[in-house]
Amino acid sequence: MLERLPVVFRSAMYALRGGFLIRPLAIAVVFGAMGAVLSSLEESTPEISAWIPHTLFPSHEDPGVAQMILSSVATSIMTVVSIVFAILLMTLTLASTQFSPRILISFVRDRTTQWTLGVFLGTFSYCMAALPAARSLPHPFVPIATVTGAMLLARRCSTRPRVEVGACIIRPCAPYYRRLRYWSDAYHAAGC
Repeated sequence: MLERLPVVFRSAMYALRGGFLIRPLAIAVVFGAMGAVLSSLEESTPEISAWIPHTLFPSHEDPGVAQMILSSVATSIMTVVSIVFAILLMTLTLASTQFSPRILISFVRDRTTQWTLGVFLGTFSYCMAALPAARSLPHPFVPIATVTGAMLLARRCSTRPRVEVGACIIRPCAPYYRRLRYWSDAYHAAGC
């Protein structure tokens, strides 16, 4: 039994390596941990909040503003993820029925897609992990650096490389297009 354990572990790691949800899940867990750790670190060391200028975050004393910003970023990110990936998967499903089922496989294994989904889900988990730190009872606390980090992550999500549907469709179908172009050129060269 112990001799087979490395083989089973190696085959499980090989199967998980190409999985669509492994990399985004790892990124989301790391970002969530960062949000929780940064907010608790900021609560234990209040000097961290002094680095953030008042022009960037004017309300240093109101936890309601911090809660509103964190919840707004979390809900908007989750809305974007759900709409974009639902439409994208619907498009890829239709394309895979018309061209090749390998389109879905290339989409699932595309690292840009995995990183994009991971950063979006990570921003959501960062905001959800930092949200309980902004409170007004028993003593008011505003995690200013954590909220600023959430705003920077939201800005990063708006400039993140886009998932390209065309690249996911064209790449696996390229051999078919080449064969079709060859036969089309041969057909026209024969004078048909």
